Amino acid sequence: MATKTTITWEEFLTAGEEWQRWEWVDGEVVFMSPVNLRHEAILALLVSCLVDYCRTHPEWVSFTSNGVFTMASGNWRMPDASLVRKERFPEGKVPATKADFAPDVAFEIYSPGDTASHIQQKRKDYQESGVIQVWIDLDKRLVELIYPDRPLQYFEENETLVIDTLPGFSLDLKTLFSLP
Repeated sequence: MATKTTITWEEFLTAGEEWQRWEWVDGEVVFMSPVNLRHEAILALLVSCLVDYCRTHPEWVSFTSNGVFTMASGNWRMPDASLVRKERFPEGKVPATKADFAPDVAFEIYSPGDTASHIQQKRKDYQESGVIQVWIDLDKRLVELIYPDRPLQYFEENETLVIDTLPGFSLDLKTLFSLP
């Protein structure tokens, strides 16, 4: 069995090139594959919706794909987008580094370079950390909603995604999937 190593935040920040994205998983720096323009366009729409939600619900903070969160396993994950209750930050202030906890909600858009084992490992990290997961499949135009304590739910492109633990949150999937 391999021995897990540790890394400092400063070492993590310099592990790759500025244009790359990476996570800290099971004692190793894991580089993430580049995404395509369609992925980025959908992510921009999603982030816009999350920012709007946070404007009307100031008790929440939204983050884009470079926000780093600490999972229960000790892994550092970077969801494509995320939501966190502001009260979880010390004194309600967002730190200048990573979060020492997992997000409340992680939004992930399947990428062409994602392997089944990578997705399974990330889902497990989120599950064990009590994270609500929203997985967006651009090819199938389908959204999977995974609560830590409930069965998986599917939402199709003509439906509205509702996360009942987020007061007033809804996401019109027809709008999200509006790109050809």
